Amino acid sequence: MPNTQNDQFFDTAQASHHLGYSKSTLEWWRTEGRGPRFYKMSGRVRYRISDLNDWMESGLVETRG
Repeated sequence: MPNTQNDQFFDTAQASHHLGYSKSTLEWWRTEGRGPRFYKMSGRVRYRISDLNDWMESGLVETRG
């Protein structure tokens, strides 16, 4: 059974809170073609929670101990 939490969408304000960045940072990244994937539905930008989490994980750097 799929994880329904990961199929939910956030608007820009919710996504910025989830990631810990400002709303204006996410808006700027969109114009620059950077940042997490997003959907544009009926003129509204939405971020899928699983895409936000994947984007955060892609920045993970592991150090050797």
